[in-house]
Amino acid sequence: MITIAAVCPHPPMLLPDLTGRQDGAAEVRDACRTVLARVLRDADHVAVVGGAPAVPGTAHPDLARGLPLSLRVGVHLLEEAGWAHSVELHPVADDTPTDECLRRGRALAAAPRPTALLVMGDGSARRGPRAPGHFDERAHGFDADLVDALREGDPARLAGLDAGLARDLMAQGRAALQVLAGAAAAQDAPPRADLVYADDPYGVMYAVAEWRW
Repeated sequence: MITIAAVCPHPPMLLPDLTGRQDGAAEVRDACRTVLARVLRDADHVAVVGGAPAVPGTAHPDLARGLPLSLRVGVHLLEEAGWAHSVELHPVADDTPTDECLRRGRALAAAPRPTALLVMGDGSARRGPRAPGHFDERAHGFDADLVDALREGDPARLAGLDAGLARDLMAQGRAALQVLAGAAAAQDAPPRADLVYADDPYGVMYAVAEWRW
């Protein structure tokens, strides 16, 4: 049973060994800390969902080189928050079809124990000339849908994110967010949503939100 969900991005700058001399992620980190403090206060078990590179020709993530960045950042945020209770890690391949993401979300929602979801995922990475993927005029519309869905607590809108467009826009959170959509749609009521942060430093859309039932 899912009781709370936190959505956080996973920029490399959130990891201490990758921060560098200039900390450009202070606002993102503070937003993640704010949401996690609220979520973990009411949790005794956490499931971390994050995208991972897919093994070519399969629907399985590539874990041969260790945890993907999304799960590494999620685990770091939990450790930083002093979390000492149980954690499950759920990598989801970046190219997982929407229907499978929704199915996995429903399976998480059917878990017998109360569970808090920590969903790690970025929006598009093509929002301007300095963005990792350079500029794509479609990025702002895609991210507007994503951010509005998080603000409004609308799992159907998350489920409607186009997987092909997400791939074109380097939106690494699409699959993980659609796992959240599946889990949320399985609840008896819509979530009470709180969007804590949404901005695009470095041309990448980062959003931090809490959904609570």
